[in-house]
This record gives sequence, C-alpha cells and structure tokens, in this order.
Amino acid sequence: MTHDTLYIGCNGSVVAIRTSDGAELWRTSLPPGSSTFLSPTIQQDVCLLHHDGRVFAGCYGHLYCLDGVSGQVLWHNELRGLGHNDVTLALGYQSVQFVSTQSRN
Repeated sequence: MTHDTLYIGCNGSVVAIRTSDGAELWRTSLPPGSSTFLSPTIQQDVCLLHHDGRVFAGCYGHLYCLDGVSGQVLWHNELRGLGHNDVTLALGYQSVQFVSTQSRN
C-alpha cells in the first residue's frame, strides 16, 4: 500500500480507503475470539497501527495482524489472561490508543 491509503477501524471492522478519491479498497470484519458468550468484535472500537505493509488492529482485548494490501488476517492473538478491555498499540515511535468518553447527565 502507498501513502495514499487511510485505514479506519470501527465496529469490529478495518477498512482501507484511497485518500485521493475516497474509494474503499477493502473491508475486513475481524473474526471473533474463542469465547462463546462474548464476541470481541461486535460493535467494538478498533485501534490501528500501520507498519511495514501490515495493519495491526487491537479490539476488545484481542490483537490482529492484517495484510495492508489485501486486508487478509495474517494472525490473531487472543492476549489470554489480559481481559477484554481496549487495546493500546505502540511500535517504534508510534503509539495509538482509544479513549472512550461518556457524557454524564
């Protein structure tokens, strides 16, 4: 992928968008983990980090590695024993985290 690609993580999916015209290049729904009562990706925010042609996606306590060109899931780590919270990603000098804010009435 070139620098003309924007990666978006939302609701358990990762989408690649061409920035020059807004065309969707690919969309990948992150597969659920092994838990039968909790799906880590349904209606969940996704934290993304792009590095060396791969897109790393953290979602609800799981880590995924996708091919940046095709969107194919290359591997998935359930991060066992760490719970099912949001995932913060850091690689080299880049760090990405999702911060949720809720309005109080």
